[in-house]
Amino acid sequence: MYFDDITPEYLDQHGINPEGLLFSAYHLPYNPRLKGFSRSMRGYGEKSEALLWKCLRAKQIGFAFNRQKPILNYIADFYCKELGLVVEIDGASHFTREAGLKDAERDRQMRAIGLEVIRVWDGDVRDDPNRVARFIEEQCKLIREQMNEG
Repeated sequence: MYFDDITPEYLDQHGINPEGLLFSAYHLPYNPRLKGFSRSMRGYGEKSEALLWKCLRAKQIGFAFNRQKPILNYIADFYCKELGLVVEIDGASHFTREAGLKDAERDRQMRAIGLEVIRVWDGDVRDDPNRVARFIEEQCKLIREQMNEG
């Protein structure tokens, strides 16, 4: 899927409210009101995000990632444009039924615009961020292989 294929009509057809989102041929649609908040989160985010960022930044695993990337009405923890991949770190707050439903809807919307979503546990990142980064790297390579086959 190309960015310019994601129109307000496309989102509406997929049960995603396009109201207030910016669209372009070069970027995923996003809520501009989240941009300032996402920038501020890069400076102080969760400890696990900072630990994993040390492993992902500057193409250390061979793929470029952005941190705290606004997409639709959400802020993705990490985003790889090349692969259309979102990586989310889930902490204890994600264990409730309500949070699980919100996460499932978020993932559904991300997949509706052609993105892959990987969720990793906060505790795993805190215990061994390098192991989590290797897992993400393996997933990235699989996604790239699938892209090359298709």
